[in-house]
Amino acid sequence: MKRCIYLFRSEVKKTDYAAPPLPVVLTILLLIGPVCLAQPAGSAAATGETDLARQTQNPVASLISVPLQGNWDFGLGSREAVGTTLNIQPVLPFTLTRNTNLILRIILPVTSQPASDGSRINGLGDILMTAFFSPQKTGKVIWGIGPAFLLPVATHQAIGSEKFGLGPSAVALVQPGKFTVGILFNHVWSAAGAEVRTDVNTSYGQPFLSYNLGKGLALGVSSEITTNWKAEQKTTAPLLFAVSKVALLGRQPVNFTWAAGPTLTSPEGGPEWRFRFQTNFLFPR
Repeated sequence: MKRCIYLFRSEVKKTDYAAPPLPVVLTILLLIGPVCLAQPAGSAAATGETDLARQTQNPVASLISVPLQGNWDFGLGSREAVGTTLNIQPVLPFTLTRNTNLILRIILPVTSQPASDGSRINGLGDILMTAFFSPQKTGKVIWGIGPAFLLPVATHQAIGSEKFGLGPSAVALVQPGKFTVGILFNHVWSAAGAEVRTDVNTSYGQPFLSYNLGKGLALGVSSEITTNWKAEQKTTAPLLFAVSKVALLGRQPVNFTWAAGPTLTSPEGGPEWRFRFQTNFLFPR
């Protein structure tokens, strides 16, 4: 559910901006994951773990969560370098009425991208914020609709649009038996911002499929299709195969996800494949 940094640039230029230790942070997250998974389940019964796993697969579930998603993109640019992005993605559900929930989803990217001369561009990217309105009681189809907002907070022009944008967003899914099948979509147009920058006109679609094996363990596959309608080479589409596990970190339920897969299509200089590790802190209501 994550916009690709390289859509804002083809080759970035050298900068003197101080580099945060992002690769170090992501590596630490990767290393501590197996240690946390080894902790005993404690008071979390197998059914509780499975229920939490199903809720994490539902973008409009009434579940407070704080995912920290690390992405490594391999094969960027002429040097086939590696780009890293840490997406901080809090999800906050609110009860508006007896029949309606509001689910606020925020994506704040912290990124480190390679430049053609061997230096790196580091900093914050633009924030994408989505507000889904979803019924509290649903039938077989779970759904939500609402606005999406692009907030121009990037710390470097190479990793941001310098545009405020907005547009529609929608999600629909079903959860028959052990499966979760669905799709999430948004489209953002720029409404204001730097006149010298290209207007934003981007679509994002994420079809996803998960199968729950029990005890909080699940397998999944998804594609994250981003289309920049202002670019000549418009579409980036990584295909990710994932395994996830709900476990306890002390008494705190956490969902760990490992994913990897090829990029099916991307602009010239885009990544060849992606690796992902995510730690999702869960706060059941």
